[in-house]
This record gives sequence, C-alpha cells and structure tokens, in this order.
Amino acid sequence: MFRNFLLTSLRNLWRHKSYTLINILGLAIGIASSVIILLFVQDELSYDRHNEKFDRIYRFHIKGKIQGNEVQAALSCAPLGPTLKSDFPEVLEYTRLYTFSGDPIVRYEDKVFIEDNFFYADSTFFNVFTAPPIHGNPRQMLTRPNTVVLTEETAKKYFGDEVPIGKILKVGQDETPYEITGVIRGFPSNSHFHFNLLGSFASTWLADVTMWLGNNNYTYIVLQEGYPPEQLEAKIPALLEKYMGPQLEQMLGMTLEHFLEGGNEYGYFIKPLEDIHLRSDLQFEIEPGGSMTTVYIFSLIAAFLILIASINFMNLATASSSSRAPEVGIRKVVGSDRYRLIWQFMTESFIITFIALLLAILLVELFIPSFNNLAQKSLDFNVLKNPLVLPAIILIGIIVGFLSGSYPAFILSSFKPASVLKGKLREGMKSSYLRSILVTLQFTITICLFISTFVVYNQMRFIQNKNLGFSKEDVIIIDRAYVLGEQKEIFRQELLNNPDILSVSNSNTVPGELFGDNAWLPEGASTDETHAINNMFADPYFANVFNLEIREGRWFSEDNPTDSFSVVVNEATVKAFGFDDPLSKRLVNNFGENVHPYQIIGIVKDFNFHSLHQEIKPLIIVFLNYNAYKMSVKIRGNNIEKTLSYIESSWNKFVADQPINMTFIEDDLGTHYSSDRSVGLIFSIFSILAIFIAALGLLGLASYSAEQRTKEVGIRKVMGATITNVMTILSKEIVWLILFATIIAWPVGYFFMKDWLQNFAFRIKLDPLIFILSTLLAFLIAILTVSIRTYRAAIVNPAESLRYE
Repeated sequence: MFRNFLLTSLRNLWRHKSYTLINILGLAIGIASSVIILLFVQDELSYDRHNEKFDRIYRFHIKGKIQGNEVQAALSCAPLGPTLKSDFPEVLEYTRLYTFSGDPIVRYEDKVFIEDNFFYADSTFFNVFTAPPIHGNPRQMLTRPNTVVLTEETAKKYFGDEVPIGKILKVGQDETPYEITGVIRGFPSNSHFHFNLLGSFASTWLADVTMWLGNNNYTYIVLQEGYPPEQLEAKIPALLEKYMGPQLEQMLGMTLEHFLEGGNEYGYFIKPLEDIHLRSDLQFEIEPGGSMTTVYIFSLIAAFLILIASINFMNLATASSSSRAPEVGIRKVVGSDRYRLIWQFMTESFIITFIALLLAILLVELFIPSFNNLAQKSLDFNVLKNPLVLPAIILIGIIVGFLSGSYPAFILSSFKPASVLKGKLREGMKSSYLRSILVTLQFTITICLFISTFVVYNQMRFIQNKNLGFSKEDVIIIDRAYVLGEQKEIFRQELLNNPDILSVSNSNTVPGELFGDNAWLPEGASTDETHAINNMFADPYFANVFNLEIREGRWFSEDNPTDSFSVVVNEATVKAFGFDDPLSKRLVNNFGENVHPYQIIGIVKDFNFHSLHQEIKPLIIVFLNYNAYKMSVKIRGNNIEKTLSYIESSWNKFVADQPINMTFIEDDLGTHYSSDRSVGLIFSIFSILAIFIAALGLLGLASYSAEQRTKEVGIRKVMGATITNVMTILSKEIVWLILFATIIAWPVGYFFMKDWLQNFAFRIKLDPLIFILSTLLAFLIAILTVSIRTYRAAIVNPAESLRYE
C-alpha cells in the first residue's frame, strides 16, 4: 500500500513540476533559515550553562540613587563576598573578579604581549566556576600573591608545547614577577566573560580592603541547593546597616537611615548567572551582553519563515484542489475510503518536506560560516557536537509536513464523488475563504517585517550620523601613553612638528570608554547634597582635539597655575546641582581633613561620553596633573597612512621596547553598536528571505488562479476588455487582502519596534511614513509578482483561451 502511495505521489508531483519546485524551494529556504536562527537562539540561551553549578551561582550588583542620580553597576565592594560567606551559612562559596587595571604588557624572556583579558580572582574561583585543569592543582593555583593561571591557548602562545608550571612572567610597567601555577581550559564562547590570564586576588590592593563604600570588583556566590535567592537578598539591608553604616557615619557624618530617608537609595541585589548575558542592563558589565528582546524577535522570525513556507504549500494545494477533484471522485467510486486519501495526500506532503529538508541541510552547511562571521558566533551544525541539531531538524520536518499537508489532505478527501463528477464543485472553489485568510496572514507578516527592517535601518543610520557633541573624525587614540613618563611633553611636541597633526591631548579616558565616578558636593553644603558624578581628567588641549563647545567660562590653561584645582562641568552637572551661577561655585570631592575645593571655571555643552544606549549624565572634568593613560591626536585626514607611520616611528624613538597601540576613536565608538548592527543586518537578511518565500507562493497562487479563470479571461477579451482591464480584475483581490493585512500589521509592528527602541536612550521616532512605505512596498511586490502571471494570461488570444476550455 505504501509503495502505491509513494508512486502515485511521485507521479502527481512530477505532473505539477513548477508548483512542486516552488514548494520545495520555499520550504528549503524557510527550514534552513529557521534552523540557523534556532541555533543562534539556542546559543544565546545557553550562556554560562557549561558551569556545573550554573543554577546556583549568583552575582551581586550595586543599585541605588544618590541625589536623583541613578547608580546601576555590575560591581560590588571587596568585603561583600567574604562577609556573605562568614555571616550566612546558605552561601557555600564566593569568588571575586577584578579587572587588571595596570599596564597590560606581559613579558617572558624576549617575548612581549599586550593582554587585555587579564583578571584577578580568589583562589575559590575554581569552586564556583567550572574550568578543567590541564596542568596544576586548582586548590593551590591562586592561593599565593603574585601567582597566575593561563588558559591553554595563552600557554601555547607563550611556551608552545612546553609545560609552563613554575615559570615567571613579568607583568606591567614595573615588571612585577608572577609565577605560573596552572594551565586551564578557557571558557567557551557562550560565557559572559573570558580571560587569558587569571592572577591571584591576593596580589591586588583590594585584598585587604574593608571599605564598603567603594565598588570595584565583581562578586559571585554559590547558594546551597534549594535555597531561595530572594531570601538572601532580603537580608542585605541589615548587612549594610551592620557593616557600611558605621563607615558612612564616620565619613559623611550621617547614619545610613538618615541617608536613605533623604530620598537616596543604596543596596546590593542578586542576579542569577544564567540571566547575566540576556537580562542585564547594568553598567560596567565585563563584556557586552545580548538581549532577550532579540531572542524573542528572532524566534518569531523563525516561526514566520516556517509559517510562510507552509502557507505557500497549503495555498497551492487548496488552489489546485479543483484539478485534483476528478481524481478524488474516481478513487472514491472505485472503493478508496477517506483515510486512504488522507494518507495519499500526506505522503505527497512528506515527500516534498523530505526533499526540502535535504536541501535545507545543504543550505545550512553552506551559509552557517558566513552567519557566524556576521553574528560573531561559533555556531556548529554538527549532530555529534550538538545533540539538539538532529531532533530539531526531525521535529521541524514533522511540523512542516503535518502543517503543510493536513489541511489540504482533509479538504480534498472530503469531496463527494457525485458532486465532483458532475462538475458542481468548481464554482464554489473559486474564492476560498481559507486562501484569503492565509494570504492575509502572509501579507501581515510581510508588512511587519518591512516595518521592522525600516526601523532597525533608520536607528542604525541615526546612531552613525548623530552629532555626539564632540568631533570624532580623524582622532587617533594612543593607549598606554603613560609609558612615555617624563618624555610625554617632548613626544607631544615631536608629533606637533608634523603639519598633518593638528593637536595632541592627554587624558585618563576618552569618550566611549569607562568613566569613573566620585562623590561630589558644593563647598559648604550639607552631605545631603552629595551626588555621585562621573569624572575624568584632561589637559588644556583636550577641548581642541575633540572640538568641545564651551557654553560659559573657559577651558583649562597651562598658563594659569590655579587651574590645577579647577574643574569644567557639563550642563547636566549644573542641572543636577541646581546652580543659577555655576561659575561662582566650588565643588568638593574629598571628605575628612584634607578637603580641597575645586573652582568651576567653565561649562561645556553636554556631549555623549557614553554610548547612545545611555542618557547624557553629569560629568566633572578635572585638570590633569599626572601621567595619563590616553593620548588623543587630531590629524588632518589626508595622508593618513603616512601620518600613522610618523606617529609610530616617533613613538619608537622614545620607547622602542614598548609596542604602540593606536586606534581611531570613530572605530572604537562603533564597537558599542557592533552587536546592534549585526542583529539589524541579520534581521534584514531573514526578512528579505521571508518576503522572497511569500512572493514565491504568491506567484504560484497567481498561476493557478490565472489557469482557473482562462475561460473568463477569453470571454472578457471578446467583449472588449483590454490587457490592463484583465490584469486589474485578476489582481483586485490582492489589494483588499493587503488592506486587511495592514490593519493588523501596523499595531503589531508598532508594539514590537517601540519595545526594541527602548534599548536606546537616543532613538528615532516611529514615523508614520515608515508604516505607509511598508504597506506600499508590500503592495508593489505583490502586484509585480501577480502581474508576471496575469500579464501572460491577459495576452493570450481569446480563441486559444476558449479552445482550452
């Protein structure tokens, strides 16, 4: 019986080759795209699950509000971890991470490396996180100061195949010796942080810090199994009262209770390890995270692709039902029951699906490397390495097979032989409500995808072109400029001797990078007026390099010695303090006996010193009086390669043993949005594929419709209808379906895109023109697609059309 079903199905599919090809191509593209998207979603949801205790690991973070300024950071204070372990038995283990803050140069003999992924961790790190050892004992790896652990990849870079245990690395500008005590496997790509070297926390200045008012490290804990994390979080206020309260009173002269009653907020909160990558909006994350919104949107696109391809199948099957009706009638007359007919049509569906699956697998293998490069992922389409791949493909095949074939099978098998053979069925089949609903659904999805693509594109263009309040063009950033030491000013003058170099400045940071914050208050004010404000240190040339606009007062001057105790503030700072005459005010950022006020000498126009994901916050710029980390070089923009070569050769004259690290700030700023751009581009690609699949189905449906109305077209042409009249009649239904789809798609698209735009503090408005253009574009594609077939039907000679009937 099955052999008969198979042979009959193959004959029917071959008889309708063009429609079979449309179905296979549409399903293959839809399945392949969905598989790639699902691999992406699986990877996003799998972050940090390689850790054996991932479901019991939590990270504490600071969250508060000081004088209206919100503080939300992934950091916490150094004493928090040890105190949690000692005071609460439900906390089984803790570990702290601290980003290496010194010179990232590491030396071994004559080899010199710049290592950005250098962290410090407690010796308990391996009790919290899963990092299989290759050489060394995890219990002893980080127990002593000035010891370091390397990842396997880093060890090979330094030592090849040699076992490095006991060897000494020289770290930083002062070449501090660190003994290698272990080699471990690095964390996989789906981890929220990665490292190349892991030094002992005992080596840092934080090791003996007992101050609860500074947040400089990351604190992770392991809870006992089954213990509710919210119960531990509820104990934190009392913990802060016990340990931070006395320090706050000593430093600010107020109790913690008084501090909180003044409208301030301060606390540590707990976040599950598995939520850090997708559900964190905190500052100072170790690495940029993903977005749960992106996961939801991509999952919807995967479902849309499968749905659109399946709708194509159903539409073409139901549209062709009238041509299959005599076959059904004859089969029933000769004794075939309904269930055999259902199996017959389901067999056809699964044959098409199986062929589409094979083609889809080939497409995935072909395009997943390009997708990985675009999404900066390491997705692996390998059944052995990823056990979910095969079940997912089988499940998708079953779903698509049943979804595509079930409705046509049940509809076709329900035809009554007498009605079919008397030819009474066809008139009622011309305008199927089902096809109208399915086509409307396709257009709804298509218009939503157009809306989303336009919004994403416009937002990315807005970010790229927005005036950030400073000049980012042709500015080169030199890292680790402090290695120049006392030669810094001579090097600066050396650069300025080149006519292609316009200005050179030193600072501790630059726009787009991390800005520290301090507690500031007006001189003579009560501690209730304390604000936590971002600050940076810059020299007299910083404003020239970045073309900052001075609204009031002036910038620093090297000719004015009092500027060493002066500050320039932005407009947001003036607003935060409520100053009417800011140039007459002085600010204090230290507490105790050695308080020194800083005179406000200038007001700079607000500029985006963070990414556009964040609002512009208050900023205090202090006169730079030490050897800073960053050197900013403004160049003319012509002869760029020659200018870069000059800078490098000048650098080598002064510090030949130190490699120079130069980047354009415009490129550095772009890294803040690389994930957004990748997601936007991926989204656009899959949207185009979904629209292409829908257009394929529409082409097939138009072909069937034109065939069914051949006689009508011939009669109309005999009665005087022009080609345009015929094409309008054949396309009229599509217009109405698009209008119905628009009514549904606009509010849906608005809701999803408004939610996505919330990720940006600076964002475009949802212009009605975007929605109108999306509908017009969907209409244009539909009309062009349908016109391809309707035009061919309209130009046929009426005699041929009537003879066909």
